[in-house]
Amino acid sequence: MPRARLGRVWVGDGEPVRLVGVINVSPESFFKGSVRRTVDDALKAAEAMVSGGVDIIDVGGMSTAPYNKTVISVDEEVSRVLPVIKALRREFPELTISVDTFRSRVAEEALNAGADVINDVTGLKGDGDMARVISNHQASVIIMARERRPSQGSDPISRTIGALRESLEIVLSNGINEDSIVIDPGIGAWPPLGMDPIFTGGEPLRGDYIRGDGTYPWYSWDSIIIMNINRIRSELNRPVLVGISRKSFLERLMRRRASPEERLFASVSAEAIAVLMGADAVRTHNVGESRDAVRVAEALRLCLNKDPTRCNEELVRIVNSGNH
Repeated sequence: MPRARLGRVWVGDGEPVRLVGVINVSPESFFKGSVRRTVDDALKAAEAMVSGGVDIIDVGGMSTAPYNKTVISVDEEVSRVLPVIKALRREFPELTISVDTFRSRVAEEALNAGADVINDVTGLKGDGDMARVISNHQASVIIMARERRPSQGSDPISRTIGALRESLEIVLSNGINEDSIVIDPGIGAWPPLGMDPIFTGGEPLRGDYIRGDGTYPWYSWDSIIIMNINRIRSELNRPVLVGISRKSFLERLMRRRASPEERLFASVSAEAIAVLMGADAVRTHNVGESRDAVRVAEALRLCLNKDPTRCNEELVRIVNSGNH
C-alpha cells in the first residue's frame, strides 16, 4: 500500500493526487514563465498556487538541464532559495515547502529556514552528505531515478527501477524515515550522472540518445515510463511523483515546433494520462490548469478494470463527497 508523508502532506493510497507547484528563482531555467526574480514575485506566485489548490511548493535555485550551461556556486544557490523559503514559511505557516537541490549544504540551510522536503534529482547520488542531512533533520525526500552509468541492454523501465532501488538503499541505510520517501521516475532529458556536464564539467549535451544508449531516444524513454508508472509503483511499493510540465519530450510528441510557453495543453494532457497510469503526485508550473485535469483523471481512474456497477458506485461516491 504505497503511502508516504511529504512534510505536512500524506501522498499515496487513500489520498487525492497531490499538486506540487514549481517556483524557480533560477533565471537560467528552461521555462521562463516559472522564474520569479524577487521574493515579492515568488510570494505572489505562491499565493496564486495556494488559491488554486496546491499541496506543496517546490523552490528551485539552480537549473539542472543538461543541455544548457546552468551551474552556479553553492553560495549563489543558497542566496537565491533561502529568502524565498523564509518568506513562504512566514506567510504560509501550514504550507509544505520543498527545495529542489542535490547539494547538501543548500538542503541543510533550506531545512533550517523552514523547508520540509528535499527534492533531489540525483537520487542522493550527487552529494555524499545529502542522506545524512536529511536523516539528521528527519525530513521527507523525493528521490529521482538517476543512473551513475548507463545500463546497456536494458529497457527504460528496468533501468529506472534499478536506479531507484540504488537510491532507496542509500535512503534506508542512512536512517531516513521509511514513511517519508516518494519516488520520481525522472521524466525529462536526464543523462546518467557520469555523462552529466554538471558533474563532468563538459559541454552541454545534445542529441536524442541522452540516456547513454543508442536504442531509446529520450522522448520514447519518457513516454514508456509514463505508460508504466503503475509497474514502477508496484515493484518498489512507493508513491510516485511525476514532473512532466512543459518538458521537451512533449514537443516531439506534438510533432511541431513548440516552445515551453506553447506546451500547456500537452502538459496537462500528459499529466492526466500519468494519473490514469498511477501517479500519486504531479509537479507542475501551472497549478490551476493541472488541478482540473488531474481531478478528472483521478475520478476516471476509479473505473479502471471495474464493471459498470462498481464504476458508477465509485464515481457517485467521489462526486458527492465534495472531495476537492
